[in-house]
Amino acid sequence: MIMKRFFLNTKTEFLKSKGTAAVWLTILAALFIPVIYAMVCLERPDVMVKKINSDPWMAFLRMNWKNVAAVILPLYCVLMTSLIIQIEYRNNTWKQVYTLPRKFADVFFSKFIVIHSFLIGFILLFSSAIIISGLSVARLNPAYHLLSKDIPWMMLLIIASRIYLGLFAITIVQYWLSLRFKNFVVSLGIGMGLWITGIVLMDWDKIVYYPYMYSTFMFFTDFDKNPETLVQLSLCSIISSVLFLTLSFRDIYLLPERG
Repeated sequence: MIMKRFFLNTKTEFLKSKGTAAVWLTILAALFIPVIYAMVCLERPDVMVKKINSDPWMAFLRMNWKNVAAVILPLYCVLMTSLIIQIEYRNNTWKQVYTLPRKFADVFFSKFIVIHSFLIGFILLFSSAIIISGLSVARLNPAYHLLSKDIPWMMLLIIASRIYLGLFAITIVQYWLSLRFKNFVVSLGIGMGLWITGIVLMDWDKIVYYPYMYSTFMFFTDFDKNPETLVQLSLCSIISSVLFLTLSFRDIYLLPERG
């Protein structure tokens, strides 16, 4: 009964986000890089064919993922989390939400699930766009050998899974900030500031413990040469996610006035 009510409430949260900027942000952000690289490949085959054809699909995957893992997805998490929470602030419905016969954990985790569903949707749409983009490029210009090579589905799954794990802590911190501050600009500004700080401190030897850089390192680190780094990053991401989720839940729960 409890789980059924939770699923119904989560479904309601999804309906609230329908038709909002969150949907369009996900679609446009996921398609942006694959479309850009498809155009580049078609416009500059003299340069791109040499770059890609040594290992066509892996080169094409990495070319698309590098910008998304380092820039697009962290910023997407910051924006998406703020947009989902702002649905209640914009409509002045937080007090109504908390007066409904729902437990605080129900409200807290149902919205959190919606945010992660959008994130997973982004990754799935982006991955599909890479494949469609690559096949389209090869169809229009046979000099790209993507059609004759097998698509590395397993590697695509591994890359996507690692980056998703690296993003978990970011979404929790941003969720906490968005619930804590009513003003959209505050949570957005802090999130952007934390991400920029990570970029500035990239050469710091302790940056591996900085949550806003996990997704970047999950992609750019050569785990074949440094397998211990994968374990370290995974543990840091899991531990920090559990810690931030616990702290954020307790902090928002104990607020004298929520929403």
